[in-house]
Amino acid sequence: LVAARTILTMFEILFANWGPPCRILVENVNEWFSIFFLFYRCVLGFAVLNVVNAVFVQQTMKTASTDEELAFKQKEKDVALYTRKVKSLFQTMDQSGDGAINLEEFAKLVKSPKLKFWMSQLELEYHDLLSLFEFLDNGDGEITLMEFIEGAARLKGSAKALDIWRLETKIEVLFEHVLRGIREKRDQTEVM
Repeated sequence: LVAARTILTMFEILFANWGPPCRILVENVNEWFSIFFLFYRCVLGFAVLNVVNAVFVQQTMKTASTDEELAFKQKEKDVALYTRKVKSLFQTMDQSGDGAINLEEFAKLVKSPKLKFWMSQLELEYHDLLSLFEFLDNGDGEITLMEFIEGAARLKGSAKALDIWRLETKIEVLFEHVLRGIREKRDQTEVM
Protein backbone atom coordinates (compact mmCIF):
# COMPACT_ATOMS: atom_id res chain seq x y z
CA LEU A 1 0.00 0.00 0.00
CA VAL A 2 2.83 2.40 0.88
CA ALA A 3 4.67 1.44 -2.32
CA ALA A 4 1.56 2.15 -4.39
CA ARG A 5 1.18 5.58 -2.80
CA THR A 6 4.86 6.30 -3.40
CA ILE A 7 4.60 5.32 -7.06
CA LEU A 8 1.46 7.45 -7.43
CA THR A 9 3.20 10.42 -5.81
CA MET A 10 6.26 10.03 -8.05
CA PHE A 11 3.94 9.84 -11.07
CA GLU A 12 2.25 13.07 -9.96
CA ILE A 13 5.63 14.71 -9.44
CA LEU A 14 6.75 13.68 -12.92
CA PHE A 15 3.66 15.12 -14.62
CA ALA A 16 3.62 18.67 -13.19
CA ASN A 17 1.80 18.16 -9.89
CA TRP A 18 4.96 18.26 -7.82
CA GLY A 19 4.02 21.24 -5.62
CA PRO A 20 1.96 19.54 -2.88
CA PRO A 21 4.33 16.60 -2.20
CA CYS A 22 7.31 18.99 -2.20
CA ARG A 23 5.63 21.31 0.36
CA ILE A 24 4.72 18.41 2.64
CA LEU A 25 8.31 17.10 2.68
CA VAL A 26 9.91 20.55 3.01
CA GLU A 27 7.59 21.65 5.84
CA ASN A 28 7.43 18.36 7.76
CA VAL A 29 10.75 16.60 7.08
CA ASN A 30 13.62 18.77 5.77
CA GLU A 31 14.14 21.77 3.49
CA TRP A 32 16.79 19.89 1.51
CA PHE A 33 14.06 17.85 -0.19
CA SER A 34 13.36 20.90 -2.37
CA ILE A 35 16.74 20.30 -4.09
CA PHE A 36 15.79 16.66 -4.68
CA PHE A 37 12.49 17.73 -6.29
CA LEU A 38 14.13 20.31 -8.51
CA PHE A 39 16.81 17.85 -9.63
CA TYR A 40 14.25 15.10 -10.21
CA ARG A 41 11.98 17.41 -12.25
CA CYS A 42 14.85 18.76 -14.33
CA VAL A 43 16.35 15.40 -15.15
CA LEU A 44 13.17 13.42 -15.75
CA GLY A 45 10.81 16.17 -16.77
CA PHE A 46 13.03 17.86 -19.30
CA ALA A 47 15.68 15.39 -20.38
CA VAL A 48 13.91 12.03 -20.50
CA LEU A 49 10.58 13.29 -21.78
CA ASN A 50 12.26 15.44 -24.41
CA VAL A 51 14.26 12.43 -25.60
CA VAL A 52 11.07 10.39 -25.85
CA ASN A 53 9.36 13.26 -27.65
CA ALA A 54 12.31 13.56 -30.06
CA VAL A 55 12.12 9.85 -30.85
CA PHE A 56 8.43 10.20 -31.72
CA VAL A 57 9.07 13.25 -33.88
CA GLN A 58 11.99 11.54 -35.63
CA GLN A 59 9.92 8.46 -36.34
CA THR A 60 7.09 10.60 -37.70
CA MET A 61 9.47 12.49 -39.98
CA LYS A 62 11.04 9.24 -41.16
CA THR A 63 7.63 7.82 -41.98
CA ALA A 64 6.63 11.00 -43.78
CA SER A 65 9.82 11.06 -45.84
CA THR A 66 9.36 7.47 -46.99
CA ASP A 67 5.75 7.99 -47.93
CA GLU A 68 5.67 7.33 -51.67
CA GLU A 69 2.67 9.53 -52.36
CA LEU A 70 4.27 12.47 -50.59
CA ALA A 71 7.53 11.92 -52.45
CA PHE A 72 5.66 11.69 -55.76
CA LYS A 73 3.79 14.95 -55.09
CA GLN A 74 7.05 16.67 -54.12
CA LYS A 75 8.68 15.43 -57.34
CA GLU A 76 5.72 16.77 -59.35
CA LYS A 77 6.08 20.16 -57.64
CA ASP A 78 9.81 20.22 -58.38
CA VAL A 79 9.23 19.34 -62.06
CA ALA A 80 6.50 22.00 -62.38
CA LEU A 81 8.72 24.65 -60.80
CA TYR A 82 11.66 23.69 -63.04
CA THR A 83 9.40 23.78 -66.13
CA ARG A 84 8.19 27.27 -65.17
CA LYS A 85 11.80 28.44 -64.84
CA VAL A 86 12.71 26.93 -68.22
CA LYS A 87 9.65 28.57 -69.85
CA SER A 88 10.62 31.91 -68.34
CA LEU A 89 14.17 31.60 -69.69
CA PHE A 90 12.85 30.54 -73.09
CA GLN A 91 10.46 33.51 -73.29
CA THR A 92 13.31 35.85 -72.36
CA MET A 93 15.52 34.34 -75.07
CA ASP A 94 12.77 34.42 -77.72
CA GLN A 95 13.19 38.06 -78.67
CA SER A 96 10.97 37.82 -81.75
CA GLY A 97 8.12 36.28 -79.75
CA ASP A 98 7.36 33.66 -82.40
CA GLY A 99 7.66 30.71 -80.00
CA ALA A 100 10.99 29.54 -81.38
CA ILE A 101 14.60 30.59 -80.96
CA ASN A 102 16.66 30.69 -84.13
CA LEU A 103 20.44 30.60 -84.35
CA GLU A 104 20.63 34.38 -84.74
CA GLU A 105 18.70 35.02 -81.49
CA PHE A 106 20.73 32.40 -79.69
CA ALA A 107 24.06 33.75 -81.01
CA LYS A 108 23.25 37.18 -79.56
CA LEU A 109 22.58 35.66 -76.17
CA VAL A 110 25.74 33.55 -76.17
CA LYS A 111 27.75 36.74 -75.82
CA SER A 112 25.60 37.85 -72.90
CA PRO A 113 26.65 36.92 -69.36
CA LYS A 114 22.93 36.68 -68.58
CA LEU A 115 22.63 33.39 -70.47
CA LYS A 116 25.35 31.75 -68.39
CA PHE A 117 23.65 33.06 -65.26
CA TRP A 118 20.26 31.71 -66.38
CA MET A 119 21.80 28.37 -67.27
CA SER A 120 23.37 28.12 -63.83
CA GLN A 121 20.02 29.02 -62.23
CA LEU A 122 18.45 26.10 -64.09
CA GLU A 123 21.30 23.80 -62.98
CA LEU A 124 22.34 23.34 -66.60
CA GLU A 125 25.99 22.57 -67.16
CA TYR A 126 27.16 23.38 -70.65
CA HIS A 127 30.40 25.08 -71.48
CA ASP A 128 30.18 25.48 -75.27
CA LEU A 129 26.97 27.47 -75.64
CA LEU A 130 27.02 27.51 -79.47
CA SER A 131 27.13 23.72 -79.50
CA LEU A 132 24.23 23.86 -77.08
CA PHE A 133 22.04 25.21 -79.87
CA GLU A 134 22.89 22.21 -82.03
CA PHE A 135 22.18 19.89 -79.11
CA LEU A 136 18.76 21.41 -78.41
CA ASP A 137 17.74 21.78 -82.07
CA ASN A 138 16.03 18.87 -83.82
CA GLY A 139 17.48 19.88 -87.17
CA ASP A 140 15.02 22.53 -88.35
CA GLY A 141 17.23 25.48 -87.33
CA GLU A 142 14.96 26.58 -84.49
CA ILE A 143 14.48 25.57 -80.89
CA THR A 144 10.85 25.33 -79.82
CA LEU A 145 9.69 25.49 -76.22
CA MET A 146 9.25 21.71 -76.05
CA GLU A 147 12.71 21.10 -77.53
CA PHE A 148 14.14 23.52 -74.99
CA ILE A 149 12.35 21.88 -72.03
CA GLU A 150 13.35 18.36 -73.10
CA GLY A 151 16.94 19.42 -73.77
CA ALA A 152 17.15 21.25 -70.45
CA ALA A 153 15.90 18.14 -68.66
CA ARG A 154 18.61 16.06 -70.36
CA LEU A 155 21.33 18.57 -69.48
CA LYS A 156 20.25 19.21 -65.89
CA GLY A 157 22.94 18.32 -63.39
CA SER A 158 25.97 16.20 -64.11
CA ALA A 159 26.21 13.39 -66.63
CA LYS A 160 24.15 10.33 -65.85
CA ALA A 161 25.45 6.78 -66.15
CA LEU A 162 23.25 6.21 -69.19
CA ASP A 163 24.75 9.25 -70.93
CA ILE A 164 28.27 8.00 -70.22
CA TRP A 165 27.36 4.51 -71.45
CA ARG A 166 25.99 5.95 -74.71
CA LEU A 167 29.13 7.98 -75.17
CA GLU A 168 31.36 4.97 -74.55
CA THR A 169 29.34 2.90 -77.04
CA LYS A 170 29.61 5.59 -79.71
CA ILE A 171 33.36 5.91 -79.12
CA GLU A 172 33.77 2.13 -79.46
CA VAL A 173 31.88 2.14 -82.76
CA LEU A 174 33.92 5.09 -83.99
CA PHE A 175 37.14 3.37 -82.90
CA GLU A 176 36.16 0.23 -84.85
CA HIS A 177 35.50 2.34 -87.98
CA VAL A 178 38.86 4.06 -87.64
CA LEU A 179 40.68 0.73 -87.18
CA ARG A 180 38.86 -0.76 -90.16
CA GLY A 181 39.84 2.27 -92.26
CA ILE A 182 43.48 1.97 -91.17
CA ARG A 183 43.51 -1.76 -92.02
CA GLU A 184 41.97 -1.12 -95.43
CA LYS A 185 44.58 1.58 -96.15
CA ARG A 186 47.36 -0.74 -95.02
CA ASP A 187 46.00 -3.60 -97.15
CA GLN A 188 45.77 -1.29 -100.17
CA THR A 189 49.36 -0.10 -99.75
CA GLU A 190 50.63 -3.71 -99.37
CA VAL A 191 48.89 -4.77 -102.59
CA MET A 192 50.62 -2.00 -104.51
